[in-house]
Amino acid sequence: MEALQHQSGENERRVMSRIDATLRINYQIVSEEVALNDPYDSNFVLPRYFLLLAELDQFDHALEYELEQLNQKDQQIARILSLFNKKLNLITGSMYDSIVQTMLPIPDKVNLSETGLSFYTEHEIPDGAYIHISLSHPENDFHIAVTAHVVYSRLEENGRYRTGAYFITLHPQDRVKLAEAIASYQTE
Repeated sequence: MEALQHQSGENERRVMSRIDATLRINYQIVSEEVALNDPYDSNFVLPRYFLLLAELDQFDHALEYELEQLNQKDQQIARILSLFNKKLNLITGSMYDSIVQTMLPIPDKVNLSETGLSFYTEHEIPDGAYIHISLSHPENDFHIAVTAHVVYSRLEENGRYRTGAYFITLHPQDRVKLAEAIASYQTE
């Protein structure tokens, strides 16, 4: 991926392509030992909306793959299942609109790359702390969970803390989702 520099007031530590995006973010401070666990481990507190959307996302990807395989063998059955999936998406979409929307945190500005992120917090997070993060794209392009190591947390003019962290645990498929989202934002 082409290296881009995002200019801010100070020298930027990251050299990977990155974007400023509006995402739904939840975080919790965790111990160093726990930070190395799978970010989807049941010991982490993952918001219910996040679990629902992540499961629906996985289901869509698996179904997409299976429909491609089935389409090579029997196009008529693949077409019927594709229509069934569209109906299911409409049902889950209406559930999302009526139920899940009320559970969602307000989207916030995040600077994101494949290796880390910076985001605003109300309270300072100590440098060197470990955090568990769940990120959700507002249009449901991706829902990922990661653990990260805090590099800095500094008070800014808006009275909030800008916190920067690099990812410690990030599933390979989630890294692909981030890369696709970053590439998509850059082409817009």
